[in-house]
Amino acid sequence: MEERGYVAEALLERLRADGVAFRLIGDSSGFPETAPEELDIAVPRAALGAMPRLVARFAQDFDFHLVELARLERAAWRAVLAWTDEVGRPRFMGARFFVAAEEGAGADALFISGLVDAVERGALSDERAAWLTSLWREDPQGALDRIGHFWREDSPARLVAQAARAGNWLAIRARLPELRRGLHRFSAPGWFERRRPNVLFTGRDSPQRSSLMVHVQGRLAPLRLRMFENLAGAARGGDFRVVFDGPAELDQPDVVVVRPDQPLAAMLAQVERAILRWLECRVERRYPDAVVGANPLSARLLQMPLIGRLVGLLLNSRLECRIRSPILMPLPYGVVIERGVQLGSRVTVMHQVTIGRKDPVVPREQGGNLAVIEDNVFIGAGAKVLGPVRIGRGATVGANAVVTRDVPSHCTVVGANRILGVEEPAVAARRREEDRSVVNT
Repeated sequence: MEERGYVAEALLERLRADGVAFRLIGDSSGFPETAPEELDIAVPRAALGAMPRLVARFAQDFDFHLVELARLERAAWRAVLAWTDEVGRPRFMGARFFVAAEEGAGADALFISGLVDAVERGALSDERAAWLTSLWREDPQGALDRIGHFWREDSPARLVAQAARAGNWLAIRARLPELRRGLHRFSAPGWFERRRPNVLFTGRDSPQRSSLMVHVQGRLAPLRLRMFENLAGAARGGDFRVVFDGPAELDQPDVVVVRPDQPLAAMLAQVERAILRWLECRVERRYPDAVVGANPLSARLLQMPLIGRLVGLLLNSRLECRIRSPILMPLPYGVVIERGVQLGSRVTVMHQVTIGRKDPVVPREQGGNLAVIEDNVFIGAGAKVLGPVRIGRGATVGANAVVTRDVPSHCTVVGANRILGVEEPAVAARRREEDRSVVNT
């Protein structure tokens, strides 16, 4: 079974374990030995709202990156998981969850959803074509009305209708690019076609920069990002910027600076990690309750840039560090996180936690560096994390623990630096090596 097949089977097993009744629709031939790039999963209407949280927990448990989560329509969600294979190349798998026809979504809605998705991908398999034909025959007039909404010109609408009526989709496959152009021109904004993020490659103009963009674009193609180089002085354009041969101080949550004196493979890895991290944080900011967890109102206000200081006075809390994605704070009282602390994603901080300097007299510029907290870390009530320590991915800091040295990934620390789960040093070392780049530095 290929790697994507294992991921797909694990996701379906999670659905079964959570008691979700589902069925695969469309392009599922050969599964699970050869899983499609995107699974179409029909679920009951009552379970649809829980899908974002289920996928987020699944990604967290298996150390995947949830780089896309979108509400496509009233009865559909789409998620994209990312991971790296054994040689460091990015891999992706999408999953579309929607309500089946018998659960309330009409055959016409499923027809247009499946058709638009195939046109967007530029591929229409035999299984998808047969499924579309069966949906057309259930409600031809409704499907025809939907086609007219997305393709206003008579020619493409008539072509799609003829293919669905006859069950012969060869002409559609030959004209997918044309149909996609027509769809982009007339589709309703904000429904199926979401604005794709822009990635701008700027900085010193050189063949290296162009080659880097081409390679990144090819390796991240399943994400359908819009990538372009700095043209006509548009230095600040783009949702995310890759600055080639720029000053290090430009590094921001939506900027990555690439040095030209390193091999192409190293530049590729650096840019891909930064883009995937930015996309992951983007999902967490848009859907914090589903991905991070439900914060009380006081915690949400505390993490806001301007109002947070005032709320902090009321809660006896102070958050001075840069927050790229929401922190889960079930009881945000007495929490102190100093400036310079680096926080990963999906970090849980309980009440009366302090993350700061070991020696308050020594400035950070003179060696008083602060902690690095990686992804999926839980810090219990009353814990103290002091000095330039690194809390590894998925680690747990117990209540009232005092941490002044590094904690390996997926380990637990209790008391004063008593680390549990390091009986096998080789395993801990491998985890640290694999997860060394997960923090939003």
